[in-house]
Amino acid sequence: MEDVNNKSSKPFHRSTIDDVARGAGVSKTTISRYLSGQFDSLSEQTRKRIEETIAALKYRPNRMARGLKRDKSFTIGMIVADITNPFSTSILRGVEDVCTKNGYSLMVCNTDNDPEKEKEYIMMLQAHRIDGLIINSTGQNNEYLHELAEEKIPIVLVDRKAPELNFDTVVTDNVQATTKAIEFFLEQGYDRIAFFTQPIGMVSSRSERAGTFQKMLEAANHPSTSDIYEADIRAEGQLEQKIDEFLASSEGQFRMLFAANGVMMLKILNIFQLKQIRIPDDIGVACYDDLDWAPVIGPGITTIAQPTYSIGVNAMERVLARIIGDQSPGVLIALPGTLNVRGSTPSKAGT
Repeated sequence: MEDVNNKSSKPFHRSTIDDVARGAGVSKTTISRYLSGQFDSLSEQTRKRIEETIAALKYRPNRMARGLKRDKSFTIGMIVADITNPFSTSILRGVEDVCTKNGYSLMVCNTDNDPEKEKEYIMMLQAHRIDGLIINSTGQNNEYLHELAEEKIPIVLVDRKAPELNFDTVVTDNVQATTKAIEFFLEQGYDRIAFFTQPIGMVSSRSERAGTFQKMLEAANHPSTSDIYEADIRAEGQLEQKIDEFLASSEGQFRMLFAANGVMMLKILNIFQLKQIRIPDDIGVACYDDLDWAPVIGPGITTIAQPTYSIGVNAMERVLARIIGDQSPGVLIALPGTLNVRGSTPSKAGT
């Protein structure tokens, strides 16, 4: 056993900013710029060299000391609507990767789509002196977000818009993705198409998808313009009741069900299994979110893949840009979704 009192033992050496500067062949000022996210003044080659040196030396910035020196916490807050939803966790991964690369910690809060919990978390993060906030908002606490922004704390919205706040916003292009999906469903010859969503309320992504669904079908003079079903998936029996309504009204027709997200789709599939409803023999299905199970359930589920990881990366990069002084008006970054066609949506001609 090693004698901890033996002074000949090699002492632990924690790498310092001086070690990183020497290893990368640059000044301490350049290292400080890198650590604070000021990349505009650094070449790609210099950034890469610094990154490799930090990794080799296992350098960890002292966030507390940096924070006290610059009146910063080097902590980013993130508020998600549903941490159990793979959509949220994929965005979180993108945010976290950019945070880690740039020397920031991430504090994550889950609201369960509850406006009261969201309000409490906004106030709590404000008290923790966060340097920026990324939020998947309920849309019902804009006054508290505005108050946070008044303190010069950068805020970026993900998935859900709030145009009146003029914040940077990163979303899936819901109009583009839904349009592409509906065009395909119409080409397949469906007589009835139902859109199933959780309560729309003030959630922009849900309203955009439902609105585009309705406009597309109206333009095509399709009979399903009013086949929009809202159901709280946490309320026992509510989703099943809505499904029964659609099945009864479309009996004998070539029909399909389009779900607004993967979590709802999975619950619908469970109900179908209990009712012994066959896909695609009895009904076609498709949904937003290309989750791991989509290709392997039944004939494979047609999906719209959302660029969730890229949403997270872009959101955190906007926070960093604001931290280092970007004062331009809020920008909207709308990333395209991808339609993945599988066996759950066959054509009428082929049945």
